[in-house]
Amino acid sequence: MEVEYVPFLKSKQNEIHALAELDKDILIKIAPFFDYPKKQGGDSALDIGAAIARLAKKFKKHLGGIKEFYFDIYDLDDSLEIDGRHLYGFLLEQFTGLPLVPVVSIDRSNEHQESVIQSKGLKHVSSSTVAFRVTPEDFQSFGVVSEDIKDMLRPVFSVFESVDLIFDCRICSNLDAETISKQIDDFTRNFTSSYQVRKVVIAGSSIPASAAEILSSNSEEYVDRIEIDIYGNARSLGAVDYVFGDYTTISPDYSDADIPGEQMQGRITAKFIYSFDGQHYFIRGGSLKTKGRDQYYDLAAVLCSKEFFRGPKYSPGDAYFYEKSRREGDQCWVNTVIRPAINAHITYAVKDLLTDNLL
Repeated sequence: MEVEYVPFLKSKQNEIHALAELDKDILIKIAPFFDYPKKQGGDSALDIGAAIARLAKKFKKHLGGIKEFYFDIYDLDDSLEIDGRHLYGFLLEQFTGLPLVPVVSIDRSNEHQESVIQSKGLKHVSSSTVAFRVTPEDFQSFGVVSEDIKDMLRPVFSVFESVDLIFDCRICSNLDAETISKQIDDFTRNFTSSYQVRKVVIAGSSIPASAAEILSSNSEEYVDRIEIDIYGNARSLGAVDYVFGDYTTISPDYSDADIPGEQMQGRITAKFIYSFDGQHYFIRGGSLKTKGRDQYYDLAAVLCSKEFFRGPKYSPGDAYFYEKSRREGDQCWVNTVIRPAINAHITYAVKDLLTDNLL
């Protein structure tokens, strides 16, 4: 079955479990794109190496039903080495035996690109496809970057049968959908005329790193999803049959904060993000320190009272929100609401968003 949707996710426990809990008929239609999560203050190479080894075990245990997935280190220092090897080469070795599609780009080091070539030769990578990830600053003009692509990436492309072209628009809120979609379509036409392309993905997000940029505490807000407009416009231009992707309910600019629990309660507010039609619905409470965790029950009750709420039988994520609206089960926390939100979002994207007139 052809991939219909590419959710971009951080490679963290909640995201992994959100996928593992998807219905099988949803799971077979997606190809997740994982980024290793950025941590404020950074991590040592040793810590990252140990975390990658643990991640590989979790993928093998929980994500056996996924046909393939992408994995990138976009947010990490590209000069890091582990056991004398480039970080990405180490990662690819740890994930040997899994259906991982490696990712390259023109903003990566020669060592990154070479590690992909070596990993393919050593059979650490079994995929016959490599992904080329390109961001807005690089896809404005194919002519400007065409020589860089040829010089830096042609050697990598040559050891694979095909390329997946990934347009990562990152945060789209301030982008002009018509302009960006034309740039994407022009870049696609030029790239596909020179390289063997399997699929072209367009992804982005309208969620900033901080919810405070969208709404104040104790309020609700609706945000138009510009990434949908970009995809729809590009699709109408018709260079190829584009595949839709997004960052679910997590911002591309999210990073793990290394903050003690008590301080975190004072800084963070309770919130839910729920997607419907061409919008994200945000509902935000107050400080967890002053208003406590019970406020999640109240927020869930408001969410589940909305006409656009799809009901507890729609997905495990929706069932979670409904349970909390009835003040049932364990109390919520910042991390525990990520899993159901992502699960509900992916289910909706495949079941309805991809089949309605928005796309």
